[in-house]
Order: sequence, then C-alpha cells, then structure tokens
Amino acid sequence: MEKKKLRQQQISRLKVFADSDQKRQEDRRLLMKLLKSPLIRQAQTIGVTSSLPFEVDTAELIAVLWDEGKSVFLARVNPNIGLEFAAYTYHSQLKRSSFGIEEVADPQASLEKNPDLLIVPGLAFAQDTGARLGFGGGYYDRFLSTHHCRTISLVNTVMCFKKATWPIEAHDVAIDHLITV
Repeated sequence: MEKKKLRQQQISRLKVFADSDQKRQEDRRLLMKLLKSPLIRQAQTIGVTSSLPFEVDTAELIAVLWDEGKSVFLARVNPNIGLEFAAYTYHSQLKRSSFGIEEVADPQASLEKNPDLLIVPGLAFAQDTGARLGFGGGYYDRFLSTHHCRTISLVNTVMCFKKATWPIEAHDVAIDHLITV
C-alpha cells in the first residue's frame, strides 16, 4: 500500500482509538514496560515528542523522567536545521507548532545533538524489521541518518504490524527497539 494512503488510514484509525478505554490501558502498559527497560534506565539524556491526542501519551513519561533526574529534550522543528531536541524542564514555556505539536518556546534553550535515547513517534511499525511509517515530513529519518543514537518506539495495537505493508525506501531509518502491548 502506498504510504500516503496508509498514513490517512492510520490517522483515522488512531483518532477513533484515542477515545477508548483500551487506548488508555495500552498507554499505561507501554509506559510501565518502557520504564522497566534497561535502555531507559541507562539513558541520562532522552529525546521525546510531546504527543498528539491520538498518539501514545508521553506526558506521564516525561514527568517520571524528570522525577528520576533524567534530562529531557523535546523535539521541535527548526526551519533552518530540521529536527532538533531542546531542553525541557518543569519551567519551560511551550508553544504549539504549525503541526499542532507542543515545542519548547525558548529559541535559546540548550540543544542535545545526540541523546542517549530517542523515543520516536510514528503511525505504524513493523515488528519484524522495526520499519516505521511516520507522518511524511522526513524529519526523524533525516535526523537519525546523521545522529547515531539508540531509538525506541511505543507501539499500541493499532500501530503494530507484523510486517510493513508500506514501501520501505532507502532513506527510511528503522527503529532499534519496539515496545509493544
């Protein structure tokens, strides 16, 4: 199936799923699994995205990371550079991007170019290869092609595919570890 069509289908499926008790339960299970992972335990600098309502919720994860003394860096798009990860603390002011995602507002916030761990969002993930279908902007693929950090994604049942049903292109970067329900 072509990527554009699958993206549209996945966004529709995820929006329906977003209002369900099952999603809330799965988000909680995914968070618990991630927090038990050696990858998160060993990481000190962690890049993450402020989630949209239909994505796996990252708000509680961020709060737990802060409580554990981890350095959290929130993804934001810089028109001149592409994707960057800005320091995010309890005191950070946020602004909504043109994509509808909350980002650190301070243009002078310190940046992390190579976080120990990057929690990568997406719409669909292939269990067999770690292939990821993103939102189509290529921001994560471009970042990951030049910054070598460990990657992990939180994958609920609606996002999980045994194999990719979408074309994998040369510039697509697979995710190292998938946490599934």
